[in-house]
Amino acid sequence: MCIGIWTLEHPEYALILCTNRDEYLDRPTEDAHFHSFGKEINAESPGTILSGRDVLAGGSWFGINRSGKVSLLTNITEPVKKYNTSRGYLVSSFLQSDSPRPLDEIGKIIPMNEKFAGFNLLLLAPTPDTDSSIQYDSLYITNHGGGGTLTSRPLRPSEHSCGGISNGIDGAGAESWFKVQHATKEFEAVLQTLTPNDDTASELTDRLFKLLAWQPPDSILQRSDLRKTVQVTPIPLILEGSRGGSQGYYGTRLSTVLLVKRNGDVLFIERDIWKLVNGAPVRADPSSERRFEFKLDIKSTVNDN
Repeated sequence: MCIGIWTLEHPEYALILCTNRDEYLDRPTEDAHFHSFGKEINAESPGTILSGRDVLAGGSWFGINRSGKVSLLTNITEPVKKYNTSRGYLVSSFLQSDSPRPLDEIGKIIPMNEKFAGFNLLLLAPTPDTDSSIQYDSLYITNHGGGGTLTSRPLRPSEHSCGGISNGIDGAGAESWFKVQHATKEFEAVLQTLTPNDDTASELTDRLFKLLAWQPPDSILQRSDLRKTVQVTPIPLILEGSRGGSQGYYGTRLSTVLLVKRNGDVLFIERDIWKLVNGAPVRADPSSERRFEFKLDIKSTVNDN
């Protein structure tokens, strides 16, 4: 039950985005790092894509590349069914593509004859404004459920101001999920009360990680309750694809904040939330994080405009 909240309309930041990754705690995963999904030239050139990696399927759920393209994937809550395709491929394919515009990507990154488990996919690509200030072009892609027909649309004006994505079906009540409503409301409050100063990024990241940690007073006991909480304390759920009904702990594994300034400065922070230690869920050390700061290289994008 992942969640992502963002804005594309802050005066200082082209993109402010925060997201939780909810997953089975025993699913093999690589921490966020620069790489090229196995296409690295050598150890001294680690790659141009910053993301975590799903070891089993090889793709990712969220990432940014050095040219500023961003992709965020969530699954749609539905009965488990086997597909030959991996949704994480959609993220990796977009981040590896050389086209600067999301609309150009659909035919390239998504085989239209392939069927995927249910997903929602946010694609963002930077474009320079008239004053060379960065702004983001956007696209929302979904299949509305496993095996469904792929559709795409630009973000609505309200979603440019404050958008949210989770595990519901676009156009069929996804925006009414309580966790999305709560998180977007808190996100808007953060933006409205943010004080511009030299320490804005530090204040902003602290408040966004606090937003991602929100939980309701009532305990979350079953899968249907997951839409009520932003952060998920691990609960035992039947493992996807399990024939014997075996269970695994499912909860919020990671929280990530991404800030992209309009001058191209990027701050990416990924924090561990829950880990599996000796078969039991353990809250991660609050100080355990991966922090990356770099400058976007969008010369090719500028030249295309």
